[in-house]
Amino acid sequence: MIVLRARITSARVAARVVPVWGPVWLAAVWVRAAQQLAFHYRREEAAAAARSGVHCWRALDARRPDRHGAPLARALGVLAERLADLGSVGEALVVAEEAVALAERQESADVVTLAATRSALSVVYAHAERPDESLLAVERAVHLLRPLDVAPSRTAVAVLAAGLSRLGGLLAATGRHEEALAAYGEAVLRYQRLFRRGCWRYTVPYLGAQGELARQLGALGRYAEALEQGARPLAYFQLMAGAYPAEYRCVQAALLTEVARWRGALGQHAEALDGADLAVSLFRHELDVQPERAGAGLAYALRCLAVQLHAQGRPDDAIVALEEAVALRQRLATGSPAQLWPLAVLLVEFADLMWELGRRVPAIRLTAERVAVDRRLLAANVAGIDVSGADTEHVLARDLYLLGVRCRATGQSEEAAQAVEEAIAVLRSRAARFADDQAVPADAVLSDDSRHADDGGALPDDPRRDDPRREDVRRDDVLADGVLADDVLADDALLEDELTGARRLHLSERAWQDDQALLADALEEMAHLYDARGYLVEAFVAIDESVAIREHLAFPPVRNSSAPGEA
Repeated sequence: MIVLRARITSARVAARVVPVWGPVWLAAVWVRAAQQLAFHYRREEAAAAARSGVHCWRALDARRPDRHGAPLARALGVLAERLADLGSVGEALVVAEEAVALAERQESADVVTLAATRSALSVVYAHAERPDESLLAVERAVHLLRPLDVAPSRTAVAVLAAGLSRLGGLLAATGRHEEALAAYGEAVLRYQRLFRRGCWRYTVPYLGAQGELARQLGALGRYAEALEQGARPLAYFQLMAGAYPAEYRCVQAALLTEVARWRGALGQHAEALDGADLAVSLFRHELDVQPERAGAGLAYALRCLAVQLHAQGRPDDAIVALEEAVALRQRLATGSPAQLWPLAVLLVEFADLMWELGRRVPAIRLTAERVAVDRRLLAANVAGIDVSGADTEHVLARDLYLLGVRCRATGQSEEAAQAVEEAIAVLRSRAARFADDQAVPADAVLSDDSRHADDGGALPDDPRRDDPRREDVRRDDVLADGVLADDVLADDALLEDELTGARRLHLSERAWQDDQALLADALEEMAHLYDARGYLVEAFVAIDESVAIREHLAFPPVRNSSAPGEA
């Protein structure tokens, strides 16, 4: 920081003495200072430096708009990132959009400037909890720089590597770990290229990307490779944490937690327990200094510690660790809906552990809390997927079904029936929505005749079966009826979406199959509840529908085909 202050002082003197290049140097020094201060987590000072840099570049651009537009766009991108770090997302979004628009207007703007501004826009979108737009922006940034990879400049390589790292993080957040692994792998290779050229200032992002690469290997179950890839980043950040604890102690603790998890998965429970315990101690040390950053890490480390304690035959200690982790997650989720997903995952794991230990009343209470969190996620319209790959609505139905099963096991038949009925209602609503999207009947079980329908949807006695027109034209006729039917309710559907503010969820074929399998389980559970209360007719209807759904999933409709060997 002493060197940085001296550089700023020198640039100020040069701006007064040398009017030609002095102001340009001062503006560049301010932007560079903002990046360095942000690197050391001095967010307020970084934002102030970025504002000073933008002010200097605006003054220069007012004199020579044809010359200083591109540097001004880059400075605006840096300012947008710093404002987003401070939580001023609205202002950051305005600045980032201005940066992108300015870069696109500049005839002299290079591809690196365009990519850098789009990458900054991606950062702001991520802070605004708009993950789809964030992913699209960083994909465009990476796409712009890939053609330059044959003989790139150092700046282009650095921007491309940073964009690939951000792309990997966004892909990992959506559960696309294979693609995230590829993105981080490319980022590591490009950072290695810079490192070998003597650009040692990229050491931290280089080893940070390698650590994220190890995380993706661990998420894919390749634990031995993850340990190998994570050894060097862990050693480096452990060394840096000794010199700069405020900046690197949480990074070291997070890597220690991941290494402990991988060792536990490989059966090395003693080493895993020691590593998780050390990670918890490091996070506790930083909790008072930086509560938001260390709080999430401490909750994750406590969860990992609980897993190892349970594996070592210490369930009571595991419960204590999980209780503290849940309390931390609840506190973090109070002001941030995005933190509800980690809380939901932790609650279901805690409930499963309590149920496994035979403590059924606490398990039911935790499952009910998980259902409440699912409702909050759905109401807040928070984008994301469960660890199983399911969306929020399916997760709500699944947890309601699980709550019903556990309530019935403890004799709470009324509560069980209420939970299972709600789960069935949610799943039926999703099935109807899927049927509307696919323009097929909403019934989960198709008739016997429909099992022999061809690709155009024609039945054996349907005159469209021998229609000489092309297949895609015949299919358009089938879909046209659905479009006309949808037009009748289009106004009401639009009004409902506007009133609720909810995004319409389009289900995939795989999601529909998962819904139907869960619906079959819920109907079977409902049949047991009906039978226990003496409602034999309702029980028979429910179990019959459950069997029919399972039969439909096991033996899907056979489509006619002219290909030899196909039914």
